[in-house]
Amino acid sequence: MTSVDNKIAIYKISTNILPINFLVWTDYVSLMLQNPNVTDAEWKELNNSIISVFANEPRPMMDLLTQIKSYVPNTEDILEGNQFAWSLKGIGNFEFAKVNLNKSTQEMQINLKASVPHNYFDNIYASIKVQNTTGKVIYNKEVYGNKQQNAETQKVPVKIGDFIELTHLEGGERATLINLDNNKRESFDKKAMYEVTKDGLKKVNRIVNPKLDTEAPTQPQGLYASKVTSNSIELKWNPSSDNVGVKEYQVLRDGQLIQTVQGTTFIDQNLTVNVEYKYAVKAVDAAGNTSIQSNLIPVKTKNQNEFYEKWDPKKAYTKGDKVEHQGKVYEAVQNHQGNGDLNWIFALSLWKQLTIN
Repeated sequence: MTSVDNKIAIYKISTNILPINFLVWTDYVSLMLQNPNVTDAEWKELNNSIISVFANEPRPMMDLLTQIKSYVPNTEDILEGNQFAWSLKGIGNFEFAKVNLNKSTQEMQINLKASVPHNYFDNIYASIKVQNTTGKVIYNKEVYGNKQQNAETQKVPVKIGDFIELTHLEGGERATLINLDNNKRESFDKKAMYEVTKDGLKKVNRIVNPKLDTEAPTQPQGLYASKVTSNSIELKWNPSSDNVGVKEYQVLRDGQLIQTVQGTTFIDQNLTVNVEYKYAVKAVDAAGNTSIQSNLIPVKTKNQNEFYEKWDPKKAYTKGDKVEHQGKVYEAVQNHQGNGDLNWIFALSLWKQLTIN
């Protein structure tokens, strides 16, 4: 290993120990430039290290990167990468706004400096907008040219599929995109729109709003009364399906909406004794699309004086049959033939005890 190689190794370690010591980085770059044996990978590593350490201090970063620019392999597309920045400048090339996007942390930071961006323009001079995948605008800033702008810092969540739109009345050299991964940069015209992708950014001609969901859920099936007392009725039904997802169900009694529920069960209470009601159910998705009404079922509440037949341990029963035993009411949970065993009424696989009001 040559003496230059030794010094480079020492400075490489020093930059890790003293990461923001600019003089150490200056010597490190100088030594690299003196060494004819530096590989493309090493140049690229140095380039990325400088960007990482001095990301918030662009002037020293740019000075160092300019020195090694011709040595760094720069084959990547400007839109490929994880870290990007947009610089918006006004009169005298003063940078009044800086936008940094870090895809790895899924965050965009917008820094606005206190200034009058350009006193020649009395309308919107520049703007920054972010729209997420649902079509919701999550950040929208309009900067007027001749109005005092307050200093402001905002952090905005940005994910793959989101859209970023920047405008600048002058564009050109006063509106710049910088790829912080490969140090490529380009100016953009009066408007630039990008979609965030897994590989970086994609230029688009317009922000695509998500397609409206107009498809209704399927009709709820299998509505039935699973339990009836003198003043309550329990309803159950099979779930509907939807291209996006069912949000809730509307329960209708005698044609009127009485409740919305998330699941597929509902108990209607405080009903009148010995009265027939008609029930139906509709499914609703998040977009408000409503399904066709389910089958309409009539259900009559029980008479308070209604009696149930005594349980016969030798009789055959059908699922849903109700019997009375020792002052309690039971419902058969499956079809079965009794064999005379007096304990079968307590078998949970055959009978369940009901609460009768």
